[in-house]
Amino acid sequence: MKIIHTSDLHLDSPLTSRLPAEKLRRRKRELLLGFERLISEARRIGASAIIIAGDLFDSENITEKSLNAVMDSVNRASDLHFYYVAGNHDARLFDGSREAPSNFHTFENDAFVIYELGEGVCITGINKLSDSRFAALDGALRSNEINICVLHGELRDKGYNEESVGRSALVGHGIDYVALGHYHSYSSEQLDSRLTAVYSGTPEGRGFDETGEKGYVLIEIAGGRLTHRFVPFASRKINIIPLPLDGMTEHGQILKRAEELLFPIPSEDMVRLELVGGFTPGLWKDPTAVCEKLGGRFFHFEVKDSSHPEIDPESFRNDKTLKGEFIRLVYADGSLDEKKKQQIINCGIRALMGEEFSL
Repeated sequence: MKIIHTSDLHLDSPLTSRLPAEKLRRRKRELLLGFERLISEARRIGASAIIIAGDLFDSENITEKSLNAVMDSVNRASDLHFYYVAGNHDARLFDGSREAPSNFHTFENDAFVIYELGEGVCITGINKLSDSRFAALDGALRSNEINICVLHGELRDKGYNEESVGRSALVGHGIDYVALGHYHSYSSEQLDSRLTAVYSGTPEGRGFDETGEKGYVLIEIAGGRLTHRFVPFASRKINIIPLPLDGMTEHGQILKRAEELLFPIPSEDMVRLELVGGFTPGLWKDPTAVCEKLGGRFFHFEVKDSSHPEIDPESFRNDKTLKGEFIRLVYADGSLDEKKKQQIINCGIRALMGEEFSL
């Protein structure tokens, strides 16, 4: 038997990436269609079920169009079972005011619900977490079955609210696999000889705080044994590429190094090139020119300048230029700490070089 474990799709998200309006609409549509793509993937690999460990939608204020699109997809996939636990973003998706499709199985807030998937596989879960509630599973789960528990929350040494669960609270109840949601990157942790806790991560990154490989977790059950593996699935990968400016003396070097770093990245990806490190005060940096030259290669491209001037005050002791006088004045101001001096000099150097910057 095969089961797909996913979470944190955050459909209908407003998105925080600085995309142009047309690309923003396209990306939102891609994320919504990603759910249909996941169903197609489940059918392609012969999966029996899809576990959604919370935050299917980005909030409880879901557009009717998006909700209908998702539920229509679920209805059409009558050969698949869906197991959905509430997340902290879409906690009241099905609270009695909406009727879920018959193959879309949900969980309660205060007590575990147990579903028999068949072939000796049992799926349980609960919406609101509390370490004390897991004792209710003792005797309710058969030790000779494969038991999967679906939760949305933070795995901690001890749970402290309804969105966290203690590791020790999960152990000893006959659970084989905890399908977790809440964190947006894949991770796996062996809690004892039987129990594995897994965050599937989001199947698609939405912004530059969700970089790296995204996908789903494939659970495979055979011969009374459960295994799992992460499967990359995102239609676009989000990349932050650091470009150190140390030792560079001219803008052409920045362009050359940027081209080298960006060459292996697929054109459908979203990319932020981040200028980092210390630079000599004479280096002219033009992020706009870099965007104009290289940005057309990718779905979205931007440049962020996080660099700072590398300045030895002694080297400007006898510099009679405006730049030298400015640097000496800043370093002579005893009311400023070193961090503030660097910030002021950074802005001043950029202004003298004719660069655009914001305070």
